[in-house]
Amino acid sequence: MRLENKDILVTGGAGFIGSHLVDALVARNRVVVLDNLSKGVISNIKGHLRNPNFKFIKGDILDRKVVDKTVRNADVIFHMAAVVGVKHYVEDPARVIRTNIYGTDNLLEAAVKYKVKCFVFASTSEIYGKNKNMPLKENCDRVLGPPFIDRWCYSSSKAIDEHVCNAYFRKYRLPLVILRYFNIYGPRQETSDYGGVISIFIRRVLKNQPPLVHGDGKQTRSFTYINDAVEGTIQAAVKDKAVGETINIGSSRETSINELARLIINLTGKSGKLKPKHIAYEEFYGAWYEDIPRRVPDTSKAQKILGFRPKVPLERGLRKTIEWYKQYLC
Repeated sequence: MRLENKDILVTGGAGFIGSHLVDALVARNRVVVLDNLSKGVISNIKGHLRNPNFKFIKGDILDRKVVDKTVRNADVIFHMAAVVGVKHYVEDPARVIRTNIYGTDNLLEAAVKYKVKCFVFASTSEIYGKNKNMPLKENCDRVLGPPFIDRWCYSSSKAIDEHVCNAYFRKYRLPLVILRYFNIYGPRQETSDYGGVISIFIRRVLKNQPPLVHGDGKQTRSFTYINDAVEGTIQAAVKDKAVGETINIGSSRETSINELARLIINLTGKSGKLKPKHIAYEEFYGAWYEDIPRRVPDTSKAQKILGFRPKVPLERGLRKTIEWYKQYLC
């Protein structure tokens, strides 16, 4: 399938990843965004509002009538909408679970009803939990902490989403692809304490505040620039061999949070003026949090099926992101 002259629905399309996906799709397709603007912002899509091939609907994926009406004419659905952000997980786990599970089921039900040709579901590397077997393959076991640690509610909600996605694929043959994103970053990512570590660090450093490193800072992540993530996402919708598969989307470069903080300080020209400040996890997240020491994807499946290989090195991606935030924040 080619993504040209298609009717495409992007849930959460005013958000960080969703809006970049819209940018890549709208030139050759008719794109509808469904977003309740709880995290997304109109400014992310304002350049498309007068485009006759674009339509924005303010609505919630928990509203079955809105979902049914919106899905009715869609050829392809990119389901990006979710409650995301570690601080959300520990502050309102019930909302995380309710939105992510019931909202996804509403969309899947409508997708089957209206015979959607492809459904791409945005999942997460959080699925793997504390599994220490690096790099993480798609068939790795999930290793989680106890349910009274709220940090695991997001991982659990997305895992149930994946179960439901696989059920709809197997029972109804809904053409479906599950993508597990690994720490996507770039312009437009939320900079509040509910955002990602890179956007939070950049915000603080540009305001001459030290980046707050939780714990000893030795924990590692694999950061993936937004353009690479969007390219992999679109390929998932066009490759026939991707249907029914779960695929990691990420970079294999492993970076400690200490190293990340130093990189951002250096790239913003604040070397010698700022240095990272270490704080206890409890100070930021409260008592019901547990961190993940390492997270590195095995991307061989993405390479084989999607032809996906990240093109943007971390330093270059950080420079591009910092330059955008200099205009946005300053």
